[in-house]
Amino acid sequence: MNKILPGSFKYGVLMGMCFCLYTTIMWLTKLDSSYLYIGQYFDMAIIMLPLSMILLAIRQQNKLTNITLLQRVLVALLVGAISYIIYSPFIYLYHNVINPQWFDSVLALKEVELKAANVSAELIAEQLQAMKDSSTANAQMFELSSLIPSAIVLPILISLISLVFIRNKSSVPAAI
Repeated sequence: MNKILPGSFKYGVLMGMCFCLYTTIMWLTKLDSSYLYIGQYFDMAIIMLPLSMILLAIRQQNKLTNITLLQRVLVALLVGAISYIIYSPFIYLYHNVINPQWFDSVLALKEVELKAANVSAELIAEQLQAMKDSSTANAQMFELSSLIPSAIVLPILISLISLVFIRNKSSVPAAI
């Protein structure tokens, strides 16, 4: 455990800080509001951050000592948890202090999108209200609903993926 913690801590802090930087850049460039149609592609690409950070942490640990499946999962969970501890307060601050009107931009963009699709004004109002209601209802559950996938499920899946890409030294056949 003592040998696993430093690398996991380093990559967890780095990942959490990168998520904070990513959110800040998306806000400053308005890719999370005015240019949401472009920003959505960056939101899809950001999945590479936890994938790369967790794989790097596992690779570093594997270089130090052959790493078991349980240790891989532990490294991944530590990286995810440390990142979550950094990013969760930042995202709360972002949504409530830095950019509290972020959701208004999402609603405005959705309205433009629906109008372009020739949706009736009545249906547009109904869909926008449903989005507002859903956002309000989900605000209280956000912490738990984001913890499970980002700090538990995704890290475990990535640790399992690491079995394909990062092999233990003893499992690699010797050269002839």
